[in-house]
Amino acid sequence: MKGYIALTTVLIILPLLLLSGIDSLYKNMTTLIVGKMNYDAQILKSNTETCLEEAVYIIKRNPSFADTLTVSLDNWTCTVLVSDKGGSPGVKIIDIQASDSNGIYINTLKELDTNADPFEVSNI
Repeated sequence: MKGYIALTTVLIILPLLLLSGIDSLYKNMTTLIVGKMNYDAQILKSNTETCLEEAVYIIKRNPSFADTLTVSLDNWTCTVLVSDKGGSPGVKIIDIQASDSNGIYINTLKELDTNADPFEVSNI
């Protein structure tokens, strides 16, 4: 009889421990994946700011610039579309579209006032 009690106890506790371990592993993997995706998104956001700075630099050297600019590095690419804002001389609309090799995509729209010194950048 004692052997049956021990065997029954093992057969009940072992699957519970196994399920608990699998659940813990699944939660840790999910946390790791979400953390990596958040990190990649923050890096791409930082790279988007680099593209904005590059566009402002080009506009500072050539105030009449209204064209497309592409910045491409190893793992990410951004396309910057600079256009004049209708009815507002000296104001530019900067549309930045950035993506990386992980499939993350960021679209940012900014307004640049070149009449101010220094230039003023604002969100639209």
